[in-house]
Amino acid sequence: MESILEAILRFLFEAVFQFILYGTGWVLIPALTLGLVHSEDFNSKAAPGRSYYWRDRKGIVLSTDMTMLVGLLFWVSVVVAAFTYFNR
Repeated sequence: MESILEAILRFLFEAVFQFILYGTGWVLIPALTLGLVHSEDFNSKAAPGRSYYWRDRKGIVLSTDMTMLVGLLFWVSVVVAAFTYFNR
């Protein structure tokens, strides 16, 4: 019973964590690149052989993984900045 509960909690944590990171990256990428780069849809996966980014008719597209990495880097920088500011 404990392992089932652990699996459910792990799934929920990963789903929420990925959604937050993707959402942050999805907002940041077009804002920082002035609309030149956009993110792949969350549910779609890159076709085999595709890179972490590619070009389409709208511009450069970042994969879901790269979008989440941008979100992660943002939140890590926020934590580092907050830690630095509050521990002077």
